[in-house]
Amino acid sequence: MNLAIKEIKYAKFKYFLIASIIFLLCFLVLFVSSLAQGLKKDNISYIDALDTKYFIVSKDADKNIMNSNLSLNQKVIDKEDYQTLSMIPVAFSSNDKVLLSTFHNPSTKNAALLPKENDEMILDVHLKGEIKTHHTFKGTKHKIHITKYTDYQMYGHAPVGFVTEKTLKHIRPNTNAILAQNLDDAKAIKAKLKDVEIINKDDAKNALPSFQAEQMPLNLMVFFLFLISAIVITVFFYVITIQKTTEYGILKAIGTKTSKLVQKIITEVLTIVGVSISLSIAIMFIIDQLIPDKMPYYLNTNLIFILVGLFILVSLLGALLSVIKVLKIDPIKAIGGE
Repeated sequence: MNLAIKEIKYAKFKYFLIASIIFLLCFLVLFVSSLAQGLKKDNISYIDALDTKYFIVSKDADKNIMNSNLSLNQKVIDKEDYQTLSMIPVAFSSNDKVLLSTFHNPSTKNAALLPKENDEMILDVHLKGEIKTHHTFKGTKHKIHITKYTDYQMYGHAPVGFVTEKTLKHIRPNTNAILAQNLDDAKAIKAKLKDVEIINKDDAKNALPSFQAEQMPLNLMVFFLFLISAIVITVFFYVITIQKTTEYGILKAIGTKTSKLVQKIITEVLTIVGVSISLSIAIMFIIDQLIPDKMPYYLNTNLIFILVGLFILVSLLGALLSVIKVLKIDPIKAIGGE
């Protein structure tokens, strides 16, 4: 431990440079991951919030809930009194677009998403401050009163507004999907309807064109940043180890245990990476407080801990080559002997 700290203090500038590079890489990993999480929330947070495991949708909807229309089966749906989901796109008179959503015969959790009175709305916070609390929908004379704002109720980058079933029927009646908690119930419902299919939440998410298109490149970017980090750390510490081959040889010759030299390398890596990661996390939390609400950015604390753990693991793997080099150093050859 002392040997590693002394080495870092002795070559401050050299270690400062590598710490700066690791800091930038770690910051980019965390920032890009937070952007990916923010875009994910903007796309599918509505689906995640729904209290259901399966959706019964029309076959021609390509598994997209918004494109589904069960009007051909409406008589059966009304007779059986299924739990249904309705969504319609509308625009306020201010031209701000929103997806109105409601449920028929909702579960307790889904019912909690709805307002208590007709002509009231619970709206996603993304439109807070941009529209009045009392508004009308474009092309209609229907007035709505926004009573509450909620965090992350978005579908396909559009804010979702929850209204009562009666309110939505007054604007445009529609049934997009039937909700089911288990597969057996979903199959029983499907058997009574025409031209429908069963999908789960993952199917519903992947059906959104923007979801995979946004997530794949960002996740790929994070992967390559990890790869670059491993290469940078490996090359840096391996070059230093080669430069210090003679010193390591002398230390071995005077009786220093190989395990102590290995511990020195590991301590150096953990110290530099630890400081760099700590600074990156601190800046991420500062950005989280300053970044505008409209920007698709979400700081997932659990994900940060996972990424930090992976970063430390990648760093240790990067130092492995240096450890192997130290283990193979022959003290006699290192100091120029025969």
